[in-house]
Amino acid sequence: MAKLIPGKVRIEGVALYETGKVDIIKEKNNRLYARVSEEELRYSLEDDLVFCACDFFQKRGYCVHLAALEHFLKNDERGQEILQSLEEDHEEKEAVETKVTLGGKFLERILSPKSERTYELSAVGQVEVGSNHILWTLRIGQINSQKYYVIRDIPLFLKVVEKRKPYMIGKIYEESLSWEDFDGASQGLLTFLRGLMEEGLTPDLFFQNQGRHLFFPLTFFEQGVNLLMALPHFQFDHQVDSYQTLLFQDLHADANLFAFTVTEYSDYFEMEISESPRVNVFYQGAVLFHKGQVYFLTDQQMRLLKEIKALPLDQHGKKYLQFDSSDRDKVGFLFNSF
Repeated sequence: MAKLIPGKVRIEGVALYETGKVDIIKEKNNRLYARVSEEELRYSLEDDLVFCACDFFQKRGYCVHLAALEHFLKNDERGQEILQSLEEDHEEKEAVETKVTLGGKFLERILSPKSERTYELSAVGQVEVGSNHILWTLRIGQINSQKYYVIRDIPLFLKVVEKRKPYMIGKIYEESLSWEDFDGASQGLLTFLRGLMEEGLTPDLFFQNQGRHLFFPLTFFEQGVNLLMALPHFQFDHQVDSYQTLLFQDLHADANLFAFTVTEYSDYFEMEISESPRVNVFYQGAVLFHKGQVYFLTDQQMRLLKEIKALPLDQHGKKYLQFDSSDRDKVGFLFNSF
């Protein structure tokens, strides 16, 4: 990641480190969680898992906070120890995933013939920097093995399963991979994805980045994610948090994503509008995400959200609207859904 960060940004990151702005929160599952100048970061040797909560990172994929953390890891004595630990854990993980001996596979073929259902799929979701699309990575592994391998070309994989063609899974060469080889939840997902291809829909819409990632347009979003959640292993990484389940619902006032405080004056009333932190917008305002909750908006709610987002902030970072006293009923009806 460091080679992608411009020199000017790296220099600013060094300044943050030298002023003591780097705080380590915890190290867990080959990931490092830190706070740099009030911004929370997730760091990993896998670039796809690196994340900073600041706006600059969302646009560019790098920032001064990440530069400061990387400088800490390379130059600070404690940082070097943490980086070494991450590297050792990463190497151990890769070694475990690929370590298959010929003798072991020989015994496995003889003593444990292939069962009716041998494989299962898993899914990990992330928000793509730049496009703001929720993309899903599919992995395949043997049932109960806890070892999964990324499916790097999903359309090709679906054709392999459909045609019962050979497929390489880690060090395992499967001579004829078929739909029947998977557990029930994986079969349901495979059937759904195959249906998308058979209906003549544009493959690039669903299988993005040369087929590496799965994307659900809004029409298929809830159905698709529910199928992913039914898999034995599901995870959605968002900012510095990870979720093992998502809850879908229509946006309602009890969600408390927005608060409206009204102040009465003699001939008008004023409304202060505040928004909960980390409310993220997807699908051009049709979906809101907050702490594992996925909210769907009506057309009217979408228009209202767009207007709220466009309101200017005052010098204290708050938003206000003034209304004539005669508009009370209209305002109450309009904002009641939020």
